[in-house]
Amino acid sequence: MERWRVAVNRIRGLFARRNKEKELDAELRAHLEMLAEENIRRGMSPEEARHAARREFGGVEQTKEIYRERRGLPFLDALLQDLRFALRLLANSPGFALVVVFTLAVGIGATSAVFSVVDRLLFRSLPYPQDDRLVSFGDKAPFEAMEFVLGPDYVDWQGAQTPFESVTSFVPGGADCDLTE
Repeated sequence: MERWRVAVNRIRGLFARRNKEKELDAELRAHLEMLAEENIRRGMSPEEARHAARREFGGVEQTKEIYRERRGLPFLDALLQDLRFALRLLANSPGFALVVVFTLAVGIGATSAVFSVVDRLLFRSLPYPQDDRLVSFGDKAPFEAMEFVLGPDYVDWQGAQTPFESVTSFVPGGADCDLTE
């Protein structure tokens, strides 16, 4: 339960950053003033008391940094800081930025295209009912690089007793065929 409360407080701290910074500054000032007043009561001059309070309290900026790390999500803060730094560097050299963006776009586009093709060919089924029962066959002449089926062969296969439920034909690129004659 404690971890849950800490996580919720850290996420809440991301959205109330400005208010939290003001509260932190006010609290640190109050602590320094209390230490300075205590030093004045011990007999120090006000200027000397403030310096002694700062020495006794330690580094104010280090204390703020420790508080910020505990308040937010350190990995997200570091990521945002790195992104801001990268954007500043890219803004200083726009030519390099264009090359980087173009290279990333081409790389992401090529990866997406290859993934889409591989996914469609290897992992997804064909868009037909009972696609696991589809078979492709044809004749291949020794001198031809492509498989093809002549019209009369197709008609013979359609009427023959085969282990197939039905036989159909297609022509890549589309063509009109009249096999009734």
